[in-house]
Amino acid sequence: MAAERHDGRSGPEPGHDRAPGGVLIRRAVPDDWKVSRDIRLAALADAPHAFASTLDREIGLAEADWRSRLDSAVTYLAWHEGEPAGTATGLDHSGGAYPIPDAWHLVGMWVRPASRGTGIAGDLVEAVAADARAAGAVAIGLWVTEVNGRAQAFYRRLGFRPTGARQIVRPEEPDHWEIQLVRDLTR
Repeated sequence: MAAERHDGRSGPEPGHDRAPGGVLIRRAVPDDWKVSRDIRLAALADAPHAFASTLDREIGLAEADWRSRLDSAVTYLAWHEGEPAGTATGLDHSGGAYPIPDAWHLVGMWVRPASRGTGIAGDLVEAVAADARAAGAVAIGLWVTEVNGRAQAFYRRLGFRPTGARQIVRPEEPDHWEIQLVRDLTR
């Protein structure tokens, strides 16, 4: 079932649309801020250990903040059976303590529990990877928490490998660590 467009017609919004297996995945635009916000808050509530931010930090963000996020990065949203089901964002990875040259950074990756195992997560990663590749990136990196073995296994199946870098997820939780993974986009 396709999501309703902002212009009132059914089907995907303009942008980079992908509809694998009846699932709708498309690049978000600033007018998607409510859906993006709702998915992000659901992610932070469902898997607080998986993100550098917290529900408490983001629940009070204003509409302008959510729109700005969508305007400043490449974010994909997924729908499954007509309901918002997941998200992934790609950013230029030129900075940070552990930069990966000529790479993008995959962040904010999450799929609602009822839609896990449907292929949506892989489709979201591939959508971001395709945009990274088109922009000239040779790799895509990410951080995954050490306690999230399922996510680590998932990313390794998609060709991500550990870089050896490790960092604390949040300064206020010094025992909560994440590892950096990278995937070559030139193959």
